[in-house]
Amino acid sequence: MEPLDPSAMLRDGLEQLGVPGPHRAHALLERFLDELERWNPRFALVKHKGREELVVKHALDSLSAWTAVRDAAKGGSGSVLDVGSGAGFPGIPLAIALPDCSFTLLERMARRASFLKACVVLLGLPGVRVAQRDLAEASGDFDVVTFRAVAPLDRFVQEIGKSGVRWRTIIAYKGREARARQEIESVRGSTGGRVGAVLAAVRTPFLDEERCLAVLAPAPLSVLDKWVSER
Repeated sequence: MEPLDPSAMLRDGLEQLGVPGPHRAHALLERFLDELERWNPRFALVKHKGREELVVKHALDSLSAWTAVRDAAKGGSGSVLDVGSGAGFPGIPLAIALPDCSFTLLERMARRASFLKACVVLLGLPGVRVAQRDLAEASGDFDVVTFRAVAPLDRFVQEIGKSGVRWRTIIAYKGREARARQEIESVRGSTGGRVGAVLAAVRTPFLDEERCLAVLAPAPLSVLDKWVSER
């Protein structure tokens, strides 16, 4: 069988993940990746080895958590803060999959924030705003906070605790489950049990690597256990 081209992989991956409105999502994501490839040589937004890697390791990997974010964000109508959005992952793919949620993409670097703002206009995403500032300077109430490859869990929890952000759930993209469990134990120790955390396995289409989500919420942990058992 001939290998799929990146566009076909994206289309197939969206169907595997059950992303709603797959034709719309495919068209918007293709446009987003085109723009990313146009900006990347000058601004070094993301390291990649080609379009296939952008599709699998970034776009589809970002979308592997879309149902978790939906469920935590009032069933898809709540507010989401994406910390360290960088080249737009996971915030922009999630915003495409969840058009009824409001998204704030938090990015401290000016050139990356400029790219994100251009993409929001290009893609026509009215529920998305870009905030150029550090996490320490951020504020507001959010149903969900997401981040991907920003910091270890315990450090992130400490940093967001010093900010003006009030959150109900944190969903962190992680790789190997064993390493993520170590980070969860550090969070429990550093917060004295005030923050509960569980792991939820996820699968990224076409990616043969271990992936999981660390889902954090104020204790008791039983609330999170129930959340995982119902998925």
